[in-house]
Amino acid sequence: HNHPKTPSHVKLDSVSIQHLRCPNLTNHTTINHNKPQTLKSLNMCSNCLAIPTITLKLLATAFALLYGQRQLTKNSHKWTRRVTFTVTALISLAISAISIFLIVLHFNDDFRRRFFVNFCAISNLKPTLLDEHRCSILQEGNVTGKIIEFGPGPGTNFKCFENSTSAHMIEHYVAVEPNAHFEGVLKKEKGDRGLEFPLTHVGLKGEQIDISDNGSYDVVIMTHVLCSVDSPEIVLSNAEKALKQGGRIIFMEHVLAAQGTWVWYFQQSIAPMFTIIANGCKFVDLRPVMEDYLGDRFDLKMLDFEAPMPASFFFARPHIKGVAVKK
Repeated sequence: HNHPKTPSHVKLDSVSIQHLRCPNLTNHTTINHNKPQTLKSLNMCSNCLAIPTITLKLLATAFALLYGQRQLTKNSHKWTRRVTFTVTALISLAISAISIFLIVLHFNDDFRRRFFVNFCAISNLKPTLLDEHRCSILQEGNVTGKIIEFGPGPGTNFKCFENSTSAHMIEHYVAVEPNAHFEGVLKKEKGDRGLEFPLTHVGLKGEQIDISDNGSYDVVIMTHVLCSVDSPEIVLSNAEKALKQGGRIIFMEHVLAAQGTWVWYFQQSIAPMFTIIANGCKFVDLRPVMEDYLGDRFDLKMLDFEAPMPASFFFARPHIKGVAVKK
């Protein structure tokens, strides 16, 4: 694991950052950065070194197509064999290329993170039809005071603060983002939008931060982040600790489609590839998670809606959005 090169305990404007909890370790093992760690001491799963099953299936499919073409056309006219072989070879080559690309993404963490940053910056920073939903829920949640955003990525939500009077009422903005390659893009986006509030980047996962000054923040923002965390419950717990009474959690997430629908079946079929390409993002039914965890201690307002995603991302149209106010 590559941990940020910071002391084991850093206090940063009410955010106490501790390298004492790592979701990849069992029982929240304490890590001593002064001693080399062995595979045994880190209790690493053997599957972490395995080739993803989906890539093996893709390679097997490519081979099966070539083999099937040879068997099915062996008694056909030579031009039929040539044409079908050419088409089949091109399809098999494309499938093999996708498989190899997935293997590279899986084993090269830095390349996968850079790829994801570039993809998010290209697809999210320009105006999209989803901005109406994004900006309306942020406006409803009244983003003012001290803010924590979990998983800000390239600063997609900053477009909603541009030319907004609420932006001048933001005292401090803490961006909790474990992908270090997002930091430069995030700060550039803030400058390009003309936003002047103080911004602090915290390079840890949402499960790893510890709020030393509980109840000091006015708003927690989570948009398209809970799908990729190791434990939504821990992230929500940290959000709850950060908020003062009356503080708001503003969220918008893509979710698992209704079971049995054709979108649900499609999500299941592409999930192994999507998780690798999207740097850990999964199709999760977050509705009961939000209701079960926030229901008793928050006034929860949540809405299901079909997001206006591009046709190529139709499988990500099932969404939820809402505001939860801490009692």
